[in-house]
Amino acid sequence: MFIYRKPPPACPYCDDTTQVRKHGTSRCGFQRYRCCDCGRTFQGKYVYQTSCQAQSVTEA
Repeated sequence: MFIYRKPPPACPYCDDTTQVRKHGTSRCGFQRYRCCDCGRTFQGKYVYQTSCQAQSVTEA
């Protein structure tokens, strides 16, 4: 049984794929990456929301 790992994405700033490492997760739980070549961080997927969790509004 082989486990295939997905290669890290290319850095959107310098287009390097060999020096990209995992760098934690965002508030929404998406994987963040850090390029060791240029030192910048980025996410593979972005969510444009004011909040990651749905906020319920109760009427008074």
